[in-house]
Amino acid sequence: MSGDIDAATGMIANLADLDSFVERHVLEEFDHKSLNEDAPAFREKVPTTENLCIEIFQRLKSFPKAKLERIRVEETGNNSFEYAGTNLEGNQP
Repeated sequence: MSGDIDAATGMIANLADLDSFVERHVLEEFDHKSLNEDAPAFREKVPTTENLCIEIFQRLKSFPKAKLERIRVEETGNNSFEYAGTNLEGNQP
C-alpha cells in the first residue's frame, strides 16, 4: 500500500480498517474453501497461485484509504507470485 502518512497516527491507513476490508473481500470468499468448488470467482478459470493473486489484487484495489501497489501470494518458500496490476502487455487494467 502507498499513500499520504497521517501526521496524527504515522500510518498510511488504519490497520484495523485494512484488516476488516481484507476479511470481507478476501478471507470470507476464499479461506478454508475449495477454490475449485466453492469460489464463484474460479468457476471459469483455474485457481492457480497466479490467478489467485490477480483476483485478490482486483478485490483489494478498491480499498479507499490507500493505494494498492502489489499483492504477493506465497505458496511455499520456493514458489510465489506477485502482481502489481499490469496485464501481459504491461498496461494498467
